[in-house]
Amino acid sequence: MAENLEKTDLPAATAVHDGRLARGSRTRQALLDAAFFEIYEQGFRSASLNEIIRKAGCTKGSLYHHFPDKHALGLAAVAEHMGAHIDQTWIKPLASTDDPLTSIRLIIKRYANEELGIAPLRGCPFQNLSQEMSGIDKDFQSYFTELFNRWRGSIAAALVRGQAKGTVRKDIDPECVATLVVASHQGVTSMIKATQDRNVGLSAATAFFDYLESLRP
Repeated sequence: MAENLEKTDLPAATAVHDGRLARGSRTRQALLDAAFFEIYEQGFRSASLNEIIRKAGCTKGSLYHHFPDKHALGLAAVAEHMGAHIDQTWIKPLASTDDPLTSIRLIIKRYANEELGIAPLRGCPFQNLSQEMSGIDKDFQSYFTELFNRWRGSIAAALVRGQAKGTVRKDIDPECVATLVVASHQGVTSMIKATQDRNVGLSAATAFFDYLESLRP
């Protein structure tokens, strides 16, 4: 009888365990989301753990169950959100195109039209945080370097593919152009934030699109 009871209790025990895992996963995600937006609004050093906990709707104990400290939470939030943004906005679209110049143009238009959840007057979260933390924290610097390299690499690989398909001039250096694309994008976002003027971005986009067209055969 004891054996039968033990077997009968197994599904219930599994359900309880699965429920706890699901709640833990939701809490962790809520902390990552709240941390990212707090860091975006305030910067990493000024971000408030109490505010993150409040926005996540959890307890301080829950925070420290998932992350040992603010530094670990910040790195995880950056990797979760910035990494996903670059993957979804740049890397995946460019990996499946034979006409990278048109694809890059469409991506920049999405930024200009504010379709990507980034407030231009507040600046690019990637740029804001890399400028704040890269010179003072090796872990953040290492992550930003890796992400920049993946971003540039995806553009360069797409340009090489475009050269093979005849949509990009063969005399350009894909690595150099990829670096210029990223640098131009980051530079314009910095100017928009500094001037608090969206027209800066619109004006730069016009000139940038002309440059892209000059790279066609």
